[in-house]
Amino acid sequence: MQGETGDFARSQVLDPALADILPNLNGKTVLDVGCGEGRLCRQLSEQGAITTGIDPTPEFIAHAKQMHPDGTYLEAIAESLPFPDNSFDLVISYLTLIDIPDDRAAANEMVRVLKPGGQIFIVTISNMGSCTPGWVKDENGKHLYRTVDRYMEHFSMELAWGGLEIINYHRPLSHTLNLFLFQGMVLTHFLEPLPPESSEHFQQEFRCPTFQIFAFK
Repeated sequence: MQGETGDFARSQVLDPALADILPNLNGKTVLDVGCGEGRLCRQLSEQGAITTGIDPTPEFIAHAKQMHPDGTYLEAIAESLPFPDNSFDLVISYLTLIDIPDDRAAANEMVRVLKPGGQIFIVTISNMGSCTPGWVKDENGKHLYRTVDRYMEHFSMELAWGGLEIINYHRPLSHTLNLFLFQGMVLTHFLEPLPPESSEHFQQEFRCPTFQIFAFK
């Protein structure tokens, strides 16, 4: 569980960058695809959004309902969203597209449930970052460089994070963009957000950013 502020990446890098490009949420219907324990839904509801969160993990959904009784949370998968066409003003995937085995089906579903004129926001791991094992360091632990390999391939990675065993999927940037562009969506924002310059992580992220944010309309 990440709590209300989330970990460093969420609170210091991703949340501020996403907030800068989100529209006025008052009265907007928002779907959080892969809502986890509901942190983002709770944040957006405080800004007046009418939020719905879906996640395939029942424990996360139970926690989200407990923390946010006024919110709507459903156990479901992104590849088969349990909503009619044209249901939401905004659809957000926050660090979840990289977890989804059939990302094409998920993208199709996100577009399907979006109202005409609505917006989709994708917060994800950089395609450059997902095809590298991490930083190469010298004997003193200094970050020398990151390797990039197999960039144009599609492959899965077994990872351990926060005490959980998870599977992430690397796909090239062209593939991720075309999931939405080929459906007639228009890319309105593309960000590679960085932490504050005062952060000890800034220089490392400046050299090779970890995250990307896309907005489509």
